[in-house]
Amino acid sequence: MKRIMLFFLAAGFICSAVFAQDVGALRTEIHSKLRDKRCNMPLSECNCPEAKEMKGYIDALLETGIAKDEIYYKVAKKFSLKTILDENLKKELEKRLAGEAGESRPQLVLESTVFNFGEVKKSQGKVSTVFKLRNKGNADLVITNLRASCVCTTISLAVDKQKSLYFDNKGAPKDWKMELKPNQVGELEVVLDLAHKAINVGDLTREVDIISNDPLYPETSVRVEAKVLEAPGSQPGNKADSQFSGKLIEGVRVVELKAAQYKFAPDPIVVKKGERVRLVAKSLDVGHGISIPEFNLNLAIPTGPDSVGEFTAAKEGEFTAYCSVYCGSGHGKMQGKLMVK
Repeated sequence: MKRIMLFFLAAGFICSAVFAQDVGALRTEIHSKLRDKRCNMPLSECNCPEAKEMKGYIDALLETGIAKDEIYYKVAKKFSLKTILDENLKKELEKRLAGEAGESRPQLVLESTVFNFGEVKKSQGKVSTVFKLRNKGNADLVITNLRASCVCTTISLAVDKQKSLYFDNKGAPKDWKMELKPNQVGELEVVLDLAHKAINVGDLTREVDIISNDPLYPETSVRVEAKVLEAPGSQPGNKADSQFSGKLIEGVRVVELKAAQYKFAPDPIVVKKGERVRLVAKSLDVGHGISIPEFNLNLAIPTGPDSVGEFTAAKEGEFTAYCSVYCGSGHGKMQGKLMVK
């Protein structure tokens, strides 16, 4: 009798282990075909709050035992088709969702989604471009929000003679909306203030989210890019002036760190091995964070007062500093370097 019980216990354990392995492999496969809709990183590489929400939703679906294709469908319906990384899968799901929505539905179509200003100088101040959008559906398209990724960027929507106010990273008021009739065209003006303190010298990317009642793509976006040059009369920092970042104050190396989409400054942060390092961090636009796992540093950098974090540079080498708080579509690419010499 004991042998029989042991046999069934062992069999149950083996089945459970095999099932867990199968679910793990399926989860990995599903994650590989999805991405976070905000920062566009593959879901398997992203730990943003939105990505965590998606992963939790997928885990809950996996527990029900439904088919893999149904999981993709439910994720696309709940989080938008933007989350589908695999193009063939996206086409299949788009066809299915379009069939469900029927012919009488709005459809937001953008003539272009990216504009590059090229080389610009901070002294130019405000520059702008216009993206044209059209309602190619058979029902009224209702746009309920426009939201920029940075305080340095504002947007306004014009439909015929009606033009909205300019909105920034806070978005439009809750009761705001604008409608486009079938085949009607709107113009989305994106204004970039190069003189804003949130804009640093170097490559720049800013995004604008468009939220509407399009059943397939309820949230889509456009992007502006530029290469920002030094303002006239300014002098680039001379690296030969000092080997290390910040100042040594009472035995502690104090580094004033600025965080703005999607960069840290200074970059790299250069310190001496064995030093106690104090980061006095400030956000120039939206909330950020800085994480250097090798030194157990994970500092939130909200807007407002400075944030302070300390660590000891106990080991020599080059380490990656990550933004640890979701800050916009380029969040996954916001990285810097710590060099310990």
